[in-house]
Formats: sequence, C-alpha cells, structure tokens
Amino acid sequence: MENAKLIQVDEEKCNNCHSCISVCPVKTCIDGSGDKVAVIAERCIGCGQCIPACKQQARSIVDDTAAFFKDLSENVPMVAIVAPAVAAVFDDSWLKLNGYLKSIGVKAVFDVSFGAELTAKSYLDYAKREKPKTIIAQPCAALVSYCQMYNPELLQYLAPAHSPMLHTAAMIREFFPEYKNCRIAAISPCTSKKREFEETGLIRYNVTMIHLKEEMEKRKVSLSSFSPLEYDGPRAERAVLFSTPGGLKETVIRDAPDITPKIRRIEGPEIVYDYLNEIPRMVEENVAPFIVDCLNCSAGCNGGPGTGNYNQPIDRLEARVEKRKKAEIRENKRNPLRNPLKTSLKKFWKPGLYNRNYVDLSGQIAFRTPNKTELEEIYRMMKKHSQEDMLNCSACGYFTCQGMAEAIYNGLNRPENCHQYLKVDAEENLREGAANLANSLISEIEKSKHMFEELHTKMSQFLEINGRQDDALRKSNMEMEELIRNIQAVSSLTEEKRRDIDNLGHAAIQVKKDMQDLLKSLSDVEHATNNIAGIADIIEDVASSTNLLAMNAAIEAAHAGNSGRGFAVVANEIRGLSGTTGKNAGSITQNIKEIISQIGTSLSLSGKTDTVMTDMISSVDTAEKSFSEILKSHTDIADRTKLLTSDLNALDATAETLRSSSQAIIAELDSMKTLIETLGTAADAAKSQQL
Repeated sequence: MENAKLIQVDEEKCNNCHSCISVCPVKTCIDGSGDKVAVIAERCIGCGQCIPACKQQARSIVDDTAAFFKDLSENVPMVAIVAPAVAAVFDDSWLKLNGYLKSIGVKAVFDVSFGAELTAKSYLDYAKREKPKTIIAQPCAALVSYCQMYNPELLQYLAPAHSPMLHTAAMIREFFPEYKNCRIAAISPCTSKKREFEETGLIRYNVTMIHLKEEMEKRKVSLSSFSPLEYDGPRAERAVLFSTPGGLKETVIRDAPDITPKIRRIEGPEIVYDYLNEIPRMVEENVAPFIVDCLNCSAGCNGGPGTGNYNQPIDRLEARVEKRKKAEIRENKRNPLRNPLKTSLKKFWKPGLYNRNYVDLSGQIAFRTPNKTELEEIYRMMKKHSQEDMLNCSACGYFTCQGMAEAIYNGLNRPENCHQYLKVDAEENLREGAANLANSLISEIEKSKHMFEELHTKMSQFLEINGRQDDALRKSNMEMEELIRNIQAVSSLTEEKRRDIDNLGHAAIQVKKDMQDLLKSLSDVEHATNNIAGIADIIEDVASSTNLLAMNAAIEAAHAGNSGRGFAVVANEIRGLSGTTGKNAGSITQNIKEIISQIGTSLSLSGKTDTVMTDMISSVDTAEKSFSEILKSHTDIADRTKLLTSDLNALDATAETLRSSSQAIIAELDSMKTLIETLGTAADAAKSQQL
C-alpha cells in the first residue's frame, strides 16, 4: 500500500540544517544524503514535528483544502465533521464557522466530539468483552501509523476501534441516509489524518484548520459576519476534551470511575514513542496501565500541526476548550431525567460498526541494520577511530553516532554531515592549510626581505637624490635671487634710457620746429634776394640807358665844338660811370643768383633735415614705447621670479620634510626587516612542528 504524502519540502528554502531530523521521532523517513533534506512519504508517520522545527519555513502540510473548495464550487454534495480542537483555534467563533461552511455549500456539519463520546464507549465495550491487559488509545493517527510501520508488536495493544473522526463518519453513513451521497470533509487539526482517511476510505477530505483559515483570509471572510449555528446530529458532553491531553481519561472515568488509577496520560514526541516501545516489557512485568491515553503533540490536538497554534500558551488553548466543556455539561444537566447524552449514545452506538483492523506495514520500511564490521567501516568513513570520537553530540539529528552510522548505511545520510567528520576534516584541512600557509609565509617572507632590501636601497638612493635636489634647489634659489637683482638693475637702466630717449624726442621736436622757422626765414631771404635781383636788372638797364645818353651827349658835344667840350667831359664821365654801374650791376646780379642758388640748396637741405627730424621723432617715440614695454616686461618677470623664488623656498621646505620622512621610513624599514626575519624564524619553527 502506497502511503499518502503528508509533508512537502521547498528545496529553495531548505538549507540542510538537519533540524527536522532532530525532532523526527522515526528518523528514517528523512533523507539527508543530498544537498537538500527530503521526506520519504512511505516512511513518514505525519506527526508534523518538523514543520515548526524548520526555521527556514521550508516544510508545509499536504492536505485536501484546495480540493475541498474546488469540489464545493462544482456543487459536489458534501457534509463536514469538525474536530474538538476547533474551540482552541477559532475561540468564541467556533459555532460561527458552521454558518460559514453552510454558506459555501456544505449540507450539514457534525461535531466530532460526539464521535469521541462513541469512541470512549467503544473502549469500555472492548474492555468489558475482551478483558485485554492493556489498551493503547488511537485517536492520534501519527501514533497509529508508528505502530503499524515501526513497531507492529504494539498492534495487539492498539484499541481495535475507529478514531473519533472515523466514529463520526461511520455514524453518518449508518444513521443519516439523507447524506449517503455526500462526501465527508473533516475540519482537522492534524497532518496524519489524511493517512487514516485514505486507509479506511470513510472520509474524503482532510481540511486542516490552518489552511482553512488561510483560505478564508484569502477570500476576505470574517466569521464575525456569520451567526452561530449548532451542529447537526447529536450533541457531546465532556468528550469535547478529547483534543486536550487527558481528555479521553476524563471522558472514560465519567462512566467507569473505578479505572481512574489504571489510565496513563502521556503526550509529547520527546517521550511518547520511547514509552510506547516499553509497553510489551511493562505488560510482561505486569506493571503496564490498563489504558494509555496518548497523543503525539505536547499540547494535544489543540496544538496540532494543522492548527497553527505552535507558539500559543497551552493554558490559553486548554482554557478555551474547558469553557466549552463546562457549557456542554450544563446543557446536558438541564434535563437530568432524560439524559440526552446517554440517549444519543444508545441510539448511535452499534456493536461492530466502529471496529477497526490494523495492518503491519513494517515491511515497507526496509531499514537494514549494519553488523559490527560494517559499523566500524562506516565509523572510519565518519573519521571516528576511537571511543573518544564517539561524541553522540546530536548535531546530525540522530542523537547517537550509531544512529547516524545506520542512516549512512541505509543511504539516508552521508559522512560529511557528521560533526566529527567535519571537525577532523577541518583539523586536517587546517593542518594542511597551516603547512601550506607556513610554506607560503616563508616564501612570502623571503620575497618581503628582498623587497625590503630593495626598498631600503631605493629609499637610500632617493634620500641621496633628494639631497642633491635640495642642493640644486638652494642653488636655483640663490640664482633666482641674483636674477631678480639683475632684472631690477636692467629695469632701472631701461627706465633711465627711456627717459633719455624721451628727452631726445622732445629735443628733436624743438629742432624740427627751429628748422621749420629757418626754412621760413630762408624762404623770406630768397624772396627778398629775388627782389634785389630785379633792382639790379633795373640798375643795369639804367646804366645802359645812361651810357647811350652819354654817347649821345658826347656826340652833341662834338657837334658843339669847344662850347660843348665841358659837356663832352661830363658826358664822358657819365658814360664811364654808367659803364662801371652796368658792370657792377652785372656782378651784383651774378652774386645774387649765386646767393639764390645757395639759398635754394639750403632750403632743399633744410627740407630733408625736417623730414629726417620727423622720422627721428617717430623712431624716438617708437623707441620710447618699446623701452616702456621692456620695462613693463622686466617688472612682470621680476614679480614672477619673486613668486618662483617663493615656490622654490616652499619646495625646499618640502624637500627637507621629505628627507626627514625618508630617514624615518628607512628606520622603520630596518625595524620591519628585523621583524620579518623574526617571523621567518617562527614560520620555520612552525613548519618543523607540523612535519
């Protein structure tokens, strides 16, 4: 028979921490041999302990909630049965849940608490008829699966009756024919109930309360909007406590108070499985209890994996159920003569209707036990070579080294997950790493020594170069200061020459002005001389006319004879005078012409001189401007040279600081070299110890 899958693993969230193995009561249903932990469905009892233990939230319940809602939406006829833990999960709204279920198409809702009443009656009937030495209660499907799969020797003690849910389903099928065509859905607090339902075929859907609440939240359903509805079918009394540890005991002793001391209440995965394993021996010793009221979960069904109440205080959960119990007892006592509970039990209990048979499923586990030789070989694989290596540390989740070895032998784990293996492997890797590190360290130390020596040499060379550079800077500074002085001297000289040129320019302008006055005077002289030359020409003409007149006078005097002799003398003198005058006038004219020629030459030379003086004035002005620009350039050069000198001074100070720092670095290098040599000696010693 193939077991239903009850737990699924999200491999993306699983980090292979093995927390699930540590809380699993059977261990063999978990495969930790890979990178992700897997659940082997045919070996899982569905206790659900691994779900809250997984801090990565990689595990979740596999139930029928989705199919339940889908079939309802397709109008599949259906009735629901609700486990007593509903009061612990839905608190005061548990009757309003009935209203919601009917609003989505559920035909009727029955209370599993009455099925628990029937279960208690079945136990007492079996005890009366068969008189067994010990009865193991079976409301918990996980414990039933454990007995069938892992300890079939306990099946002889397991109560041969249905669980409260199966009692309720069998009752519906037998006594409520109006629902014969309806499928039955169980509103359940338990993961393992799905396995029970598939084995018996009485119930179709295991709808866990946690997934029901999630679906309601997804649909934005609030129970506050529904009115409370009583259950269909018979009403329970104190069997509403069946979800609470000891609830079966309290229900049984109501009708059989004499067996109170013979009922053992026990719950919690940490102790219940070990306790059950001891029952055959306790029966042999005649110390076993008559009824074992046992549950897998420490908080009972109120804190089952299908409730989501993992972190709820147990007192709060039980207080909710206790409140309901008191209300049911009050209701049953309202008519003590009729005793409605007793009437209902008589009506709905039928011999043989609620019997259950169990099947030995241990053959499907196929868990092999290694012999001593095989164990020793596995221990060697786990790097366990002595008794001191048997840490039994539980890090693997199996609590003992032998448990881990058996898991490895059956392919359910691997040596690499053993703490001892990891420890020794880490130590070996550490030793190997230390040896490699020592070798690398020695090599690096040698390289470092060479590097420090080279660095020391280069720093010394740098210091020497820095010294030379410092000397060069000082010399450059001195030369720059000398250059500034020379530039300042040249600037002073240039300024002086500029002033001389400026004076020369002014003198040239004055000379030009004088030359222009001279030219004007010469021009005036030339004009006057030209006038004189005209007068000389007049004189010459007068002399010529006088000479002609004198000749005429002489002729007339000759004609006059002696009377004209004196006149002739005068005429002769006059002609002589006119000749002299004409001659002198010619000389004057010639001299004047020469003077005019000389004046023209002077005017020409003076004009040229004026042009030269104009050009000279322009050149002097250009020279003066050039000297001004030179002077400005010298001033700029001097200013910049002063800045350069300042920079050279700063650079010299920096060079001094650098020289001091270099000397300090060399001292530190010497210290570090000594330290490295010491470290090298230590590394050699460490390497020798490793060897």
